[in-house]
Amino acid sequence: MLEVKVFKIVNTPTRGGIIFGGDEAYVDSWPRNPEGQDLTLMFTLECTVLKEKLQRNDLPSHGVLHVFSTYDPEEYFLDLITYDQVSQKKDSPSYTFAVHSKSQKICKSPCASIPLQYADLIEETIDEGEISVASLFADYAPIGAMVPKNIERHYNFLCQIYSSDFPSPYENAFYLTGGVGYLLINKNLGDEKADGCFFVQVA
Repeated sequence: MLEVKVFKIVNTPTRGGIIFGGDEAYVDSWPRNPEGQDLTLMFTLECTVLKEKLQRNDLPSHGVLHVFSTYDPEEYFLDLITYDQVSQKKDSPSYTFAVHSKSQKICKSPCASIPLQYADLIEETIDEGEISVASLFADYAPIGAMVPKNIERHYNFLCQIYSSDFPSPYENAFYLTGGVGYLLINKNLGDEKADGCFFVQVA
């Protein structure tokens, strides 16, 4: 069976290019969903570091990619963060939000935040037909990821994040601990499409 190279995400005490949570982002204003609820910062990717490690041409050379999502520990919100609810139009309110920023302006979160946790990458291989239960980066969507064709036309798969990998007590960041978040990056950053597309699937 063929093996596929992936980069698994592992927690680390020092900066490694990936940051889970945190209470500040390089945005002009904190994003909200269509109902006016402040989104929660899920994770941040440091583009310069990851571009060198992953050797991906679709990653920007500078700046960060912030990924925000609707999160409410008191309410059911899973249906809001599936792919059919995610807006692909730039600057349009959405229940999730992925943005590439080169700004130096820092905006503080107006809502409760996921504790900051640094992470790094370890290069590994998985069997081509293996369903991986790990947070990882890959050149193509792993088995089990159901990416709609209309999204694949404009976005490249970048990474999957398991809800259970978030710091305690946010293992339900995607409502269920077994929820998987998928981040895809715009093939043509700067056009009318959102910089990234983020949605969640559960078994």
